[in-house]
Amino acid sequence: MLFIAKGFEAVGIACVLLGLVQGIQTDDMWAELYLSIAGIVLFLFGWGIEKAMARRAPKGKEGG
Repeated sequence: MLFIAKGFEAVGIACVLLGLVQGIQTDDMWAELYLSIAGIVLFLFGWGIEKAMARRAPKGKEGG
């Protein structure tokens, strides 16, 4: 499940960067906006999964 969360985060960052590049190369601000919003949503979804998994994970014993 951690790989899925990290995958969502990576795809989210890629969407934001792709939107930035597309916005620089073309004059289509709407496509840049949509890609940026989709990237932010995907990243936050993956981050939320990762945080939920961290809360459920048992804490390690100290002193080993």
